[in-house]
Amino acid sequence: MSAKVIRDPIHGDIFLSELELRIIDTPEFQRLRRIKQLGMTYLVYPSANHTRFEHSIGALHLAGRLASRLRLSEEETALVRIASLLHDLGHGPLSHTSEELLARYLNTSHESITTETIKNSSVADVLEEGDISPDRIVDVISGEAGYLSRMVSGEFDIDRMDYLVRDAHHTGVGYGIIDLDRLINTIEIKDNLLVVNERGLRAVEGLLVARFLMIPTVYLHHASRIADAMFLKATEVAIEQGELNFKELIKMDDYQVMSFFRTAQGYVKEIGERFDQRRLFKKALVKGWHDLSPSLRERILGLRQDVRRMSRIETELAEDAGVDYGYVLLDVPPEPSYRELDALISQDEKVKRIEEVSPLVGVLKVAQKSHWSLGIYAPKEYLERVKRVAANLESYVD
Repeated sequence: MSAKVIRDPIHGDIFLSELELRIIDTPEFQRLRRIKQLGMTYLVYPSANHTRFEHSIGALHLAGRLASRLRLSEEETALVRIASLLHDLGHGPLSHTSEELLARYLNTSHESITTETIKNSSVADVLEEGDISPDRIVDVISGEAGYLSRMVSGEFDIDRMDYLVRDAHHTGVGYGIIDLDRLINTIEIKDNLLVVNERGLRAVEGLLVARFLMIPTVYLHHASRIADAMFLKATEVAIEQGELNFKELIKMDDYQVMSFFRTAQGYVKEIGERFDQRRLFKKALVKGWHDLSPSLRERILGLRQDVRRMSRIETELAEDAGVDYGYVLLDVPPEPSYRELDALISQDEKVKRIEEVSPLVGVLKVAQKSHWSLGIYAPKEYLERVKRVAANLESYVD
């Protein structure tokens, strides 16, 4: 007997057990109500205000459906449902917007913070009272539990099944529509691996295409990237000036971090006001993957591992343009990589990589590079000055 029914705009009725409801009621999980799923994307798509809270419950629901399809035991079903529920527990404010700060300042990820939170919070107490080991949940989330882990985080996992459909719904774009029923009903376990039988090939291809189209349209929309870069710089300045402790920042929710911006001083306060008034910086320079020579591209990508050097380049660009530090932002996204391209397909009694059976994958592998671009951003009033110096970017990178 379910303890509660939640009505979800994507999946309809979602049934929760007593234990799942108690986990949801912990302060650590309730915090996800105040963490936007898509960070700053609401500045582009006004209805993109959905949160990690409903996404996590949606992931639990899909995990339950897939567990039923695979005829998992009651114990395994409980593990994978709860792991799916908790997989985003460690997200910082504005979700992936703060992910970059985790890598820069703590050399860690939200996944690591998730596992730490599960083990050392009221969530652990609730799990133990329900006779479930927090360590087992952590094993599933961190990839140590075979096909259970692949269900939560794999090539066609329930995490992306939910967020693609949910993000498309809340942004209003038509690209995240995938055949969830077909995909779930054609997933099998073979040799401890999660595979899709050949009847589900088109559903997997549909997921690949949906994510391929959602990346430039939603996840890497230029205005969202500019807002992210502004947020990163403002928080870096606040940390450098001793106004903000990073370990405190990652525990904040969106409301708290925006309140901090509004009550800060100087540059940080100005960026907060710019967010409130949607006065974003503009593009001074954009260079795509194929606009750069391989050697220059490699050096630019290397800046992601050398934050001080990137900051020095921003400083030099600002000085040469005659503007203050913080008003020239260099945005270097990671090299494009799609885990879904490693999906496994069961065909003719053999397990094959999807690229062996789908010519579409080869096209997507080449086309994915088109999603990457370097950006240099500045306020509108400084744009022409910054454009002139940014044109000589290579001389700053050398």
